Amino acid sequence: MKKRICVGIPCYDGVSAETLDDYMRFMFYVGRHYTEYDFFLSIKSKSEQFRARNSIVESAMQMGCDYLLMLDDDHVLDWKECPVYEPNTERGAYEFLRVLLEHMQTQEKAAIVGALYYHRGGDCRPVIMKEGKTGGYYWMRDDEITNELQEVAVTGGGCMLVDMNLFSRIGQPWFEPEFELGTDLQICKKAAEEGLKVYCDTSLIIGHVLSRREVVSPKTRHRLISESTEVSKSYEGMDRDWENNSAITLYRLDVEEYLGLNPDQIIALSGDYSMEDMDDFDSHIEYYASKGKEQLARQYWFHSTPFMREELKSILSFINAAQDGYGCDYGCGSSPIGFELALRGQQMDFIDIDGSGAYEFTKWRAKHRNIDCGWELKGPYDYVLLMDSIEHISDWEGLLEQVIAALKTDGAIITNYFRNMDFENKEHVSMDHAAVMQFMKDRGVYPLNQSIWMKRDLDFMTKKEGTG
Repeated sequence: MKKRICVGIPCYDGVSAETLDDYMRFMFYVGRHYTEYDFFLSIKSKSEQFRARNSIVESAMQMGCDYLLMLDDDHVLDWKECPVYEPNTERGAYEFLRVLLEHMQTQEKAAIVGALYYHRGGDCRPVIMKEGKTGGYYWMRDDEITNELQEVAVTGGGCMLVDMNLFSRIGQPWFEPEFELGTDLQICKKAAEEGLKVYCDTSLIIGHVLSRREVVSPKTRHRLISESTEVSKSYEGMDRDWENNSAITLYRLDVEEYLGLNPDQIIALSGDYSMEDMDDFDSHIEYYASKGKEQLARQYWFHSTPFMREELKSILSFINAAQDGYGCDYGCGSSPIGFELALRGQQMDFIDIDGSGAYEFTKWRAKHRNIDCGWELKGPYDYVLLMDSIEHISDWEGLLEQVIAALKTDGAIITNYFRNMDFENKEHVSMDHAAVMQFMKDRGVYPLNQSIWMKRDLDFMTKKEGTG
């Protein structure tokens, strides 16, 4: 009977063309050249990576797979654009999987075998780690890389082959929220605790796609390090990152002061947040009102992740805070974005569920920072933030009716709802994107892009269309 391999990819939206092209060619290739195996594909959307990875493992188990090849959604396997592999010649890029399989089958106690790739920013470090003599992990140096198979403490989750037997041994949850450890570090650590081994074949190198659509590879890596260093020397090249980073830093400092805890203690507290009791309440309002400081701690962690930092930067770039503006942050929680706009001089109203841990922090923070703001939906607003909110509200129609009525003509709804693909989150009770989109259009709210929706004058537009 053929061995079965599941190719699992946790995926955001906006995957680069380089990755899509490469992965499609890869799947075609393995279908033609790996005929001794059966392949299955599991692509899971993610806003929290651990959920997507757990879902992929479940899919692989249901399909009876022997191995799971984890790939991330921002890599290029064939970055050299190698010719198609022919026997008895230099192996092509897509033969890396055959090499990983050989290692898995020949190395004693091998549970995870990965390929090498490099970080996309800063010093473009190799994404493999060793365990320090006094504990903890450190990124391996170039001089420690042997260009062959070597045992490591952690190999990058962007390209790792896992023996499915590992998941039976460690039990659920296989992957946990990334409060302290990333998912790749978690699974490698759990394998080691079972007495199993983690390897990386550092002769196998894959590319990592930068946001500017350039692939980090051994050929480009040192130039990119140099460019990154030069950019950091100039104010103009910083793209105001200093300002956006200071917003998150101040937010974190205020949370730490409010809770009276240090970062490690807050991360530990965030682990107490649970959705398991959601069905025990008569309403979602009662459920969220029951969430205390652990809710704030979880948001502290979540808004500090690289993805959320990028989102803050993106949303803040939409609004010119140098001009007077009146906005509302609806479903604000601890409001790192909306509150930053208030700090920059915007008039803001903050709305959420009284008693919930994150909202009580925002009330405290307004007094602490001497911000004059409102706590009710009023308007008319220049913009309304609906960040991580629509999906949590069963009566989303009622919510949007209120918000649209409170919005000025040519005012904007700014939301990350249509980029949220986390359908497996129990708290996400309203994920019908098409229905929400149509509802807004029917009421004269149209998209400029996926995140910004503008309210138009329906009467004016109707007259305009009638005269066309």
